[in-house]
Amino acid sequence: MNNPNTIENFVLSLLQESTDARNDDMKLYLMVCKRIYNNCDDMDIGSLPFAVIMNSYKELKLPHFETVRRCRAKLQSKHSELAPTIECARGRKRCEQMYKAYATK
Repeated sequence: MNNPNTIENFVLSLLQESTDARNDDMKLYLMVCKRIYNNCDDMDIGSLPFAVIMNSYKELKLPHFETVRRCRAKLQSKHSELAPTIECARGRKRCEQMYKAYATK
């Protein structure tokens, strides 16, 4: 599952449904994986061990975490109603500045 358009549709619907998904990329990723996996199989992806998911995400047809994160960022920049809380946005900005400083060393 690496089609960005398909993943973007999943991310959009989850951002519309859940404020947790707007503020926490890990929760969003789990929600996307559950939605994708439930469309393909009756098994709950949340019941699989973390190591199995991380080592077998391609075989499980799950998207890459960074793809989901980038879709979230793109959608939130286009749709202000899907924005994270102010505290979350400030935290992301601080992290961005920290990583920019790290990358330019």
